[in-house]
Formats: sequence, structure tokens, C-alpha cells
Amino acid sequence: MADISNEELVQKAVITADALASSGKLNAAQSDRFLDYIIDETSLKGNARIVRFRNEDLDIDKIGIGKRAAMAAAEARDPGIRRGITTSKITLTPSELIVPIEIGDTFREVNIEGDSVEDHIIQMFGRQTANDIEELYILGNTLGHGVLQSDFEDGGSSSLYVKDTYLSLQNGWQKLGNSGHIVDAGGANIGLSIFSKAIRALPTKYRRKKNMLRWIMSPDLEQIYYEKLATRATALGDAAAGGQGHGPFGIPINPVPLWDFLPLVVEHITLTGTTASALTYGPVQDVVVLPSTLGNTPTAAYAETTDYVVDYTAGTVARNGGGSITDGATVKVTYKSNPQLMLTHMDNFIVGIGRDVRIEKDRDIFKRVNQYAISAKVAVQIEEVDALVKVRNIGSDV
Repeated sequence: MADISNEELVQKAVITADALASSGKLNAAQSDRFLDYIIDETSLKGNARIVRFRNEDLDIDKIGIGKRAAMAAAEARDPGIRRGITTSKITLTPSELIVPIEIGDTFREVNIEGDSVEDHIIQMFGRQTANDIEELYILGNTLGHGVLQSDFEDGGSSSLYVKDTYLSLQNGWQKLGNSGHIVDAGGANIGLSIFSKAIRALPTKYRRKKNMLRWIMSPDLEQIYYEKLATRATALGDAAAGGQGHGPFGIPINPVPLWDFLPLVVEHITLTGTTASALTYGPVQDVVVLPSTLGNTPTAAYAETTDYVVDYTAGTVARNGGGSITDGATVKVTYKSNPQLMLTHMDNFIVGIGRDVRIEKDRDIFKRVNQYAISAKVAVQIEEVDALVKVRNIGSDV
């Protein structure tokens, strides 16, 4: 295949239909340009470490000193102790994703943009791909959320559920963050007290450069915090009311648009007898209980009160002995939790994006459609979970 120039393929993220050949694999420069666009379109830029790779797995080595290196010296005496280094690694294991697109001849002909609408649509899908990748990095959970089929695919059932196979590709930062330092806000609303507790939960060795730390939260939680500040009759309150940002205790806030105010969570729990099993979070909302084996086959959810009961305040689920959930069964519970936030170093989140990107074009002459496919490999990790604090169960009011 002849090389496709950057200008033809991705001129400021403009992917044109005519520039795509059926073989579709981008060369190194084109891939880097496209990946730059993916990063620029999301909140990842400047707030995550971007790693580009070609191998199936990528190991990232970590080197540390461990214990104190310095020791007392004595005249003409060997201290008899040698300090070494500690090594470990984290592994990025990529998952492959594809964005399939079809554009019909009739739509292209009657649209007021004419033939240029096809280029416009391809650009739109490029931007959507960027958003979808960011969603995976944040909300991914290999257990797979239970979602209505109608939310997952056009024309699907609005009452039956399927597994979200896309978000099950990788564990995202929301799930990985559970291995960090946990602060339970106990339902307290966002404020300086919560920010202070998070800072104190972070080991002091990670606090030296506060300007390199970041508060990670949803835009709505950020807005509630600024609304709270705006009620204060102070210069800080006036600044917040005027739309000027504020970094609590000198740490900038990074709002992540795709992290919902009430984050969606999925977990598997085993229900034994009629004893209540605690979920990771509480209180909870919009609980849906499904078989843990849920896949692509549309499935009815278990019925609340008939098959199970929920304590929404405590965040527990219990089996109803007379229902259809067998004793000792493991079930998939998808629900919304109270607001959360994270505190970590700006380079602690790792985004892996494979350089072998394909943007392919084909033609179905019988359906009279042009077909496109964007495919890439992605991975997500946290380099040092000890350098992360996750605050959960934050109140939803001012």
C-alpha cells in the first residue's frame, strides 16, 4: 500500500473517506498522529502517562531504594552495610477494540452536505472513539456491567439485559483504585475536610510536590464544591462565584467528564441463605441483580422483593428464600454508588495505546453502503497504587 500522508489522513484529526485504502494499516507516523488526536480529545492529556507500544504485552519496570540509604559514618571504619535497590514491574496487557461504521448511498445523496457528509461522519466517529477509550480507562471492569440491551445496541430490548462486553475489556481506574488507600466520607458532603482527610491518607513521600498531584472527580462534584465555596462571604467565595477555579490545598482539580456523578459499579457476590451480603459501596441506587454468567444473550433480571431484597442505605443485598436465586448462588450486581474522587500523582495513571492502528474501508455493493472500521489495542494500569487515595461515599448535596 502506498503511504497516506498525514495531511490526507489526519489533518487536525480530519479523517477523509477518500484517503483510506482497503488494507488500512497506518504507518508509524500516521499512527502517532492519530493517537495524538485521541489523547487531545480527552481529559487524559497532561493528566496521565501515555505509553505507546507494539508488543502484545508491555512490562514497565519500577526501581526503588526501599529503606533509608544514609547511615552514620565512623572514622576509618567500613559500616559493613550495603544498600541495594528493589525492583518490580507492572504489565500492560492490551485489548483490541473495533469501531464499525456503515454509511448508506441514499443518506449520502440526500443529505445537504452531499458527498462531504461522509468525511464529516468519519471525523465524528474518530472523536467518539476517543471518548469511548476514555470511558474504558475510567469505568472498565472485567466482570462486565449488566446493561439493558437497548442501551447497548440499537433496536435491542428495553427490559432484558446483556453484559457490557466493551467495558469488560479492562479494569479501569475506578476499579484499580480500590487497591489504593481508601477514605470513607460516611455521607459527608464535599468540602475541605474531605480533601484534608484524603491528603493525610496519602503517604508523606508522595506529597512533596503538591502541584504534581491531581484531584480526579466528576464535573458535577467539582461544581458542587465551587457552589459551596461561592456561599462564603470571602475573596475565595467571590472568586468561585465568578468562575475562577480553586485547587484545594494547592492541588489542581481535574474534572473527568465521563466519570458520572453517581458512578456505575459492578461486582459479583454470593448469596447464602437469607443473610445480607455487603456491597463495596453504600448507600446505593438503581440496583440490578443478574446471573453472574450473563453474556450476550438477552436475560431478564431477578425481581426485587421476589428474588432478593436490598438495603439501599447500608448497601447490602440478601436472597429471598422463596425466590428463584438458589442458595449459595453467585450473582452480578450492577448499581450506582455515591460520588467518589481520587487523589494521585498526575503521571500515576498509565494509558497504553498500541501503534498498530487500522482505519479500513470496504464496499458492500448489495447493501449499497460504504463500510469503515477503526481498530486499535488499548490497556490501562496504575503504576503505584500506594500513591493513590480513593474517597468514596461522598454526599450528593452542597
